[in-house]
Amino acid sequence: MNSRERVTRAITFQCPDRVPLMHCALPAALIKHGQPLADLLNEIKDDFSGQWSVPTPESITGPYALGECMDEWGVGWQNDYHGMLGIPVVHPLADWEKWKGYKLPPSPDDQWYANMKKHIEDSGHEKYVNLGGINLFERMQWIRGYDNLMVDIALDADEAYLLRDAIVEREMEYLQKAVHVGADGFHFGDDWGTQIALIISPDTWRKFYKPAYTRMFQVCKAAGKHVHFHSDGVTWAILADLIDAGVDVLNVQHTIMDLNAIAREFGGKIAFRSDLDRQHILPHGTRDQIRAHVKEVFEALGSYNGGLIGHGEIAVDVPVENARAMLEAWREFGQYA
Repeated sequence: MNSRERVTRAITFQCPDRVPLMHCALPAALIKHGQPLADLLNEIKDDFSGQWSVPTPESITGPYALGECMDEWGVGWQNDYHGMLGIPVVHPLADWEKWKGYKLPPSPDDQWYANMKKHIEDSGHEKYVNLGGINLFERMQWIRGYDNLMVDIALDADEAYLLRDAIVEREMEYLQKAVHVGADGFHFGDDWGTQIALIISPDTWRKFYKPAYTRMFQVCKAAGKHVHFHSDGVTWAILADLIDAGVDVLNVQHTIMDLNAIAREFGGKIAFRSDLDRQHILPHGTRDQIRAHVKEVFEALGSYNGGLIGHGEIAVDVPVENARAMLEAWREFGQYA
């Protein structure tokens, strides 16, 4: 079976031949490790991307580029580490009085959708195509400033609803066109957890953010597209809500939560894109520790005739030999009958 079918079968629990892989190597890691890492990613191919190469300095732009820049939303970024996401330092709506003159960037023009449709068709569509969606909470932080946004939400301020709804309306315009270009799924993401708990109370999240996510996800679901959602941190309190909102694939930091509890509650009911331990095991573990970790995650989340996409972030602190151990372990342990 080809990659597209493999991923689809994994998401829908229809017994793919093996766990599909999604490579994730930060640009900074490719810059640091160079061709050996690119060669590894091309040797053990994944089911989403094409050929990997070492990025040239000029190919990395925007908030991932070294130095200062301003994005299309008017957010100013400072970056001291080439190939890593920088820090937002200028927030266009730090002063809410500027709202009257603030303009959100336009959605892509019609040519963008036509080009994407042609690209998917010309590729033969053997790989699973997952287009990007908005990171709503993070975008609001960058525009308003984290402290300001947290106060807005705590006070249930009108400003928070105005900004949320403006971003969601723009995203709806994009999604209503993008679902017709031939992609298989849409990926959304917001880091909602700290190391110990949700950033805001679950009830506040359900009141303020869940309806917005549901609106966007339903556009994708109505068109028969899978919804993928990423969130770092301890997010146990809202996992069921994300599923209720329409998520098909959860990419959550299960290694800092209770993996067995997640498996008991959600295993076989929702697909997961794994998030292997990138704080300890991937950067510092031995080959045997990495292999055991992959096996444990597969048995917990993938033993349901599917339900798992194999994934582990390769950051600058992950040695190439550890990345190889991870990818080889997925191939060894992630087999279905």
